Amino acid sequence: MGPEVAIGMQVAGTAISAMGSLSAGKGAKRAAEFNAQVAERNAKTAEIKAENIQRTTEWSIQDSRKEFRKLNDATQMAYRGNGWLATSGTPLKRALANAMMFEEDIVVQKHKANVASLEQEEIATNERMRGSLERMKGKIAMRTARAQAFGTLLSNAGSAYTTYKTA
Repeated sequence: MGPEVAIGMQVAGTAISAMGSLSAGKGAKRAAEFNAQVAERNAKTAEIKAENIQRTTEWSIQDSRKEFRKLNDATQMAYRGNGWLATSGTPLKRALANAMMFEEDIVVQKHKANVASLEQEEIATNERMRGSLERMKGKIAMRTARAQAFGTLLSNAGSAYTTYKTA
């Protein structure tokens, strides 16, 4: 085999190796971008969950208020039916105590909803950060691949030149 063939094979191998490095970098970048898109979708899903937690809690509170009013009205009518004055004494104290307990329950429901909503917002934030990290990894993989390809080209160009000179 003559030196021209050896040099040709060396140049071809160098080109293939450089193209392989670039292809691997592009693949890593595409995979990282896909992972980033998944993270962004997960973030949006968590935000929607956070909104739904608040919304459904408000609906539940509205329903509870309606039910409490019905119960309170029925209780007042029962007191009146038994000859009690529902706006003073024990019936009034009982109505006020029930109302206070109901409002405390509402505060607890709102607090739980806020905590659950904040947890979902935190998940969304973490997913967005994961997406940013994935994109950064993709860019770094691409830069690394370019550097490896360039290094391969330079290194093997030097070897080919040495082979050419010594032939």
